Amino acid sequence: MFRAIRRSFAEGVRGMVKNGLMTVTSLLVVTACIFVFGVFLMSILNINYMTSKMADEYQVDVYISKDVPVDNAQIGVFVDRGTEMDDAAYEEKLKNVETLIMGVPNVDISTIKYIDGATRLSEFVKDLSDEEKKAFENIDASVVGNSYSLRLEEGADEVETLRLLGEIEGVSKVMDGSDLYVYMAQLGGISTTVSSSKYDEIKENLKKEITEIPNIDTENIGFVDGVDKFKDFKSNLTPEELKDFEGLPEDLIPDAYAVRMKDLSIADETIAKLESLENVESVENSREFISVIDSLKNMVKKISVWIIVAFALVSLFIISNTIKLTVHNRRKEINIMKYVGATDSYIRGPFIMEGIILGLLSAIIAFFISQWTYQGIMTAISSAASGLTADLSFMKFGQIWIQIIGSYLILGTVIGAFGSSISVRRYLHV
Repeated sequence: MFRAIRRSFAEGVRGMVKNGLMTVTSLLVVTACIFVFGVFLMSILNINYMTSKMADEYQVDVYISKDVPVDNAQIGVFVDRGTEMDDAAYEEKLKNVETLIMGVPNVDISTIKYIDGATRLSEFVKDLSDEEKKAFENIDASVVGNSYSLRLEEGADEVETLRLLGEIEGVSKVMDGSDLYVYMAQLGGISTTVSSSKYDEIKENLKKEITEIPNIDTENIGFVDGVDKFKDFKSNLTPEELKDFEGLPEDLIPDAYAVRMKDLSIADETIAKLESLENVESVENSREFISVIDSLKNMVKKISVWIIVAFALVSLFIISNTIKLTVHNRRKEINIMKYVGATDSYIRGPFIMEGIILGLLSAIIAFFISQWTYQGIMTAISSAASGLTADLSFMKFGQIWIQIIGSYLILGTVIGAFGSSISVRRYLHV
């Protein structure tokens, strides 16, 4: 076997030397073909690299709500006592109101519960910070008022139901969970947003919930301070533009978590999960940008396959015709060898080896030309526009040379062997 390979190699080299001008011509043409293929290959590798890097660096801002987390489905129906009503009369009034509440459509009767002012006040105060609790130390429970707590049936028209509840005789006000919190906070004169201690707790809980979403890159979750972000935004404005922002609070922009995703193809699903988390005010993202990246990556994959196939066929055509000329010049020699009993593999071996050698030499020459060209282009771009290569994230040749030389050698070997085999086949039938 080794002797046959050695003989085929020697005969192949001898054939290339014998057909010197034709060999040089073939070498140049195949090298050019492989080089052009390499240009597309390097372009594809860089486009894939850039889109992957853009995808890796793409992030969404999950803005944290400073609204107090409340049970907004909980409805409070307050019953006014007045100043001249005795206990018995008020008890009768409460019973009448409760009966009328039960008759309102969409009210879940099983959830109706009476809450006196003292109980509602204590339930509200227990979740406040120590500093905020001090504001309620001298608040009289009678100021809060007595009420009924209830929930609506699933799918109920909340606006219409609240209107009907508010029209019940004896009802002073009807509020949902958010309105209830604002009402109670204003009684003590505290902020209607969360306290700093509660806010820290919210931030920690939200971060934990974000990390539990499967598609989130948990190692790259950053915190964005809203105040600093607003300051950075204003620092880039002209004095004339800054006038539009005079009087606005420094915390106009909420704090946020900057998160990245592992797989952009399921970005919509991931963003929906982020938006559904409690204490998330909004999620700032660019679905259009995600779509562009995803489409570009898919397009590059499809184009790269067709480009490789196209240039493989072109190279195959060129090298097969080159070997065909060589075989044609030696057709009489092949015929004589067939007549004296030489096997097809014996005859075909040198020509296939010649094609392989031609393909390998072309691949090596094309590789060095590609390296020189690629590095020259990168140097020229770097000199013409400093920072552009960093922004576009071009790959260094050292990152792609293995793919390039590997592709070239495989392409040259396969096409050389296959092209030679096709060319010599017709002359073996004598």
